[in-house]
Amino acid sequence: MTHLKDAKTYLTLTTAILLSVVFMNNAAAQKVLVQTGFEEFTTGKIPEDWEAQGDGFEVTDDTVKTDKKSLAILGGADGDGLGVPIETEHPITSVEFWVYIEGGGRSLNVKIGSADNIGENNGGTYINWDANIVRLYDGAAWQPIGDFETDVWKYIRIVADFDKSEFDFYAGDSRDKALNAKPEKGLAFRNAALGPVAKWLVFYVWGMTAAGYVDELLVYEGDEPLELAVEAGSKLTTMWGNIKTEGQPR
Repeated sequence: MTHLKDAKTYLTLTTAILLSVVFMNNAAAQKVLVQTGFEEFTTGKIPEDWEAQGDGFEVTDDTVKTDKKSLAILGGADGDGLGVPIETEHPITSVEFWVYIEGGGRSLNVKIGSADNIGENNGGTYINWDANIVRLYDGAAWQPIGDFETDVWKYIRIVADFDKSEFDFYAGDSRDKALNAKPEKGLAFRNAALGPVAKWLVFYVWGMTAAGYVDELLVYEGDEPLELAVEAGSKLTTMWGNIKTEGQPR
């Protein structure tokens, strides 16, 4: 019985090591550009090393999905924005996050832009939540993406392709459901990309009357979903905390 128990232990450990190696190889192949749950930042202030235009943005402990903090986009003047720079040479950038949109009006915009200037609206995604819909601006008119439930946390995945000047949009009640949902594909940028890669992720204000909140932000290269954790048998240790962000401090 002792030999059998030792064999099972050896098999479990070997499986854990092999799965960890597979995961780390996958993580190494996909460069993580930004990864934060906003826990490391000071409540009431903007995240360090982010750029802000206007003052309607702060890390908050009020409306939170995971742990104790999230990012609040509360409003401000038209043209205000809070952005994090992206450093990549890959033409495709994936952005994932939890979002909570308060009902009752127009909320935040999300720009994944290719211009050096954080304030440039053209050349990338221009996504907006307005009442119970999510929509895009293609440079000429607003186009619906789909219905969107407010006053509840939803998981979002955006895959922006700067070669094609288009993006795919996923949404769901969890990360797993969002990744496995039927996406809205081939959605138009706000005019053609101004460069070959993403330069900024910006949470942007225009005509905003309803607050929005963001948690567990993840930005990485490529269009394949990043594997965050592995569980098998006796629940392996989550590998999420071992992913090393490149280009941005944790």
